[in-house]
Amino acid sequence: MKDEKKIRLLIFVPTLQCGGSEKFISLLCNNINTSKFSICLAVLQNKNQFYEITNTAVTVIDFGTSRVRFALFKIKRLIKQYQPDIVFSAANHINLYLAIFRKMFSKNIKFIARESSIVSLNSKNANMPGLYDKLIKKYYKRFDIIVCQSKYMQQDLVANYNITADKTVVINNAILPKNVNENLLKQNKESNKFITVSRLSPEKGIERLIHAVGLLSIPFEFYIIGSGKQKAALQKLVTDLDLTKKVFFIPENKTPFEGMEDADLFLLGSYYEGFPNTLLEAGALGIPAVAFDAAGGIREIIENEKNGLLVDDNDIIGFATAITSALNNKFNRQQIANSTVKRFSADKMIATVEELFCAIL
Repeated sequence: MKDEKKIRLLIFVPTLQCGGSEKFISLLCNNINTSKFSICLAVLQNKNQFYEITNTAVTVIDFGTSRVRFALFKIKRLIKQYQPDIVFSAANHINLYLAIFRKMFSKNIKFIARESSIVSLNSKNANMPGLYDKLIKKYYKRFDIIVCQSKYMQQDLVANYNITADKTVVINNAILPKNVNENLLKQNKESNKFITVSRLSPEKGIERLIHAVGLLSIPFEFYIIGSGKQKAALQKLVTDLDLTKKVFFIPENKTPFEGMEDADLFLLGSYYEGFPNTLLEAGALGIPAVAFDAAGGIREIIENEKNGLLVDDNDIIGFATAITSALNNKFNRQQIANSTVKRFSADKMIATVEELFCAIL
């Protein structure tokens, strides 16, 4: 029976595996005000769950299918049964399907999409990029609001997809406070320690980082934490560059920064990013970053020479030089941690999302 006192929120997400959108949804579900909202989370395929939904007030439904097109009837049935006030989707392909079939549902339901990447770049990875682009241009305007992770993402939608600015809102990814262990940072180390935490896929540019560290003449250890289809190719590159005693691969895990808190630098090689969560995680631990100034929200996180250094995109030699410069820069680790948590606090993100949901009704 419908609870008239609460706002009924129905959320659609592909998985709860390791990923930025999944982290955002888990933070939202675990921290949203359940005295104000009634929440149902529908997951297309909940195998290999990485993020846990610990909030017992949230109903979790597993559709048990890997593709959204196979779940359309289930989505339609659930929307009619649950009678939501708001449908909130958090992945590009789910967003597109809901936009196309929006007119099947009551006009009283508000549809909000959250974009998971830069649409004009991400759509190039679709099976039929041209068609995908045309569909987004035609149907995305049916959403009441589109949540963008970064200003860059917002500008991309407005410039390329006939979306008016008043139909978009920027809500950054968020981070929970971390403990910065100053004693770890004061220990003398025989070599410099670099880390990156990333899916091992082409857009993440891990090969650029390997080439860059291969140019260094200083002692270092570089830990690459993550899993993905490029792992074998990246391991071969490390072997070919004779870096097997300096570059190490660690499988994806739920606490990737555990034991890495004493890292000197976080390295980000992505060709584009929406608003990288791992950069926030590193910042919350006070770890300065070196990153390519690539498309997306990276420059909205890194304040040059305050919490890291930005390098001209694809300048591998410049990246190696920036690593050396960053090691010589006396970054204030505690200040980096405090600033990151203050700028991108989870409490602030949750409050902003709740305000959006209330305002749209």
